[in-house]
Amino acid sequence: MVCGFSNSMVSSQLCNSSLNFVLAFVVSLVWFRILPVNLKWTLLKFFKISNANHDVLNALIQIIAPWCTHCKKIAPTLDAMAPYLSGKLAIGKVDCTTEKPVCQKYGVSGYPTLKIYRDGDFFDYPGKRDADSMIEFAEKMSMPAVSLVHSREEADEVLATSSNGVLFMAFDPKAKEVSKNTAKSKGGEELTPVEKFLASTNTLQVFGQVARKVQDRSTFMLLHPGSKDEIEKFGLNGKSKKPFIVKIENDVDPLVYDYEGQLNSMNFMDFVKENNVALVTDLQGHNFRSVGHLGKPLLIGIVDSAKVGTDDKMSSFVSKLRNFAKGEGSGKDVKDDYKFATMDGVKWSNFLKQFSISSKDLPQILVLDVPKRKFYQNETIADIEAFVKGMKNGTIEQREQVSQAGNGPLEKFHGFFVKYMPYTLLAVVLFVGLMIYIVLADDDDEIRYQEMLKAQKEKAQKLKAKRKVKPVKED
Repeated sequence: MVCGFSNSMVSSQLCNSSLNFVLAFVVSLVWFRILPVNLKWTLLKFFKISNANHDVLNALIQIIAPWCTHCKKIAPTLDAMAPYLSGKLAIGKVDCTTEKPVCQKYGVSGYPTLKIYRDGDFFDYPGKRDADSMIEFAEKMSMPAVSLVHSREEADEVLATSSNGVLFMAFDPKAKEVSKNTAKSKGGEELTPVEKFLASTNTLQVFGQVARKVQDRSTFMLLHPGSKDEIEKFGLNGKSKKPFIVKIENDVDPLVYDYEGQLNSMNFMDFVKENNVALVTDLQGHNFRSVGHLGKPLLIGIVDSAKVGTDDKMSSFVSKLRNFAKGEGSGKDVKDDYKFATMDGVKWSNFLKQFSISSKDLPQILVLDVPKRKFYQNETIADIEAFVKGMKNGTIEQREQVSQAGNGPLEKFHGFFVKYMPYTLLAVVLFVGLMIYIVLADDDDEIRYQEMLKAQKEKAQKLKAKRKVKPVKED
């Protein structure tokens, strides 16, 4: 178990398979060069960053507590990563026992924790926690937020690098490379070719701003304005003379972002956040919480991933789930009501026990409302259309998610105790000391009381003996 609080599937599986990986604290400060030098070095000193590049800074900040065993286990991994991250990702840490206001401000509830800071905003780290994934993440964050492509083939190459299998593409026929006189960034550096196009129209400026904000978890691409003949290859109308933005995913119809007038960054950001998942997402420990909190229940196909592609029953099930999510059959009436996903029933078997799903009886269907902790499940129905029909007519009843063993009262108490160390430990010491004092004080009172009773008894015996002795009369 990680030190501190976690929940649900994430807690169950991190405890079993990710004990050596970090939830650290990442700060991507690529634009630090535009900040005052004294502020930059103040932050470097605060985060105790050891391998920072003086010009461009992306930092992996480990939020720790000295007593946290799992924080200590990640140290060798970070040391091994450092040479590969030089100039791209600096290594640092924050001790929450001495920097409590910082940790409380950014909602640190367990150790170690990983977040991303960019342009004044904090985000949860979205990727896997092994060294290779972190290095890949550093590479991505050091590159431009938007890729410039000239063809569908180049777009497919970019799509293949997307961590979630989707990307957002913009096209503006009015785009052009800005002149050399204005082609400067805020830091005074020469703009890259793609940045010159992004700076040329309002639509692309907003597109580039949003891309930079969510570069850590999304993939963005600009189709060169001279590649109009390629538009139809994306399943779009090549005769349109207006700029457009579209979500692209393999084997799925493109989803065009409809907007009127000028592109608004807040609305476009909402569109990206809501649609930054594949049609059918493969749920893992690093994305379960984010996908589960997109505002819709999850319709999850529980499968044995090792058999998908080799076992006819398992492969057919996944194919039907995907077609249903596209709107085929009765899916057309409910496809917008759910986020669709698959989950490895063997890998996540411990988590799935609370829903009475056995890894020996796959595939299965689970509809889970993560925030409300409610679900639908029936092990006898593995047909998707029949399952959805059963939910509608009440044959399959909604149930309450029961706390797992790892989320019971004792575990919650343990989490509370760990979170507020060393104060909880001090409270225990004071309580034990008070009990010892009371017990010892009671013993002293008891001894004095017994001595008093003994003295009274002896006095009574002496008085009684005197009464028995009669005086001798003289003749």
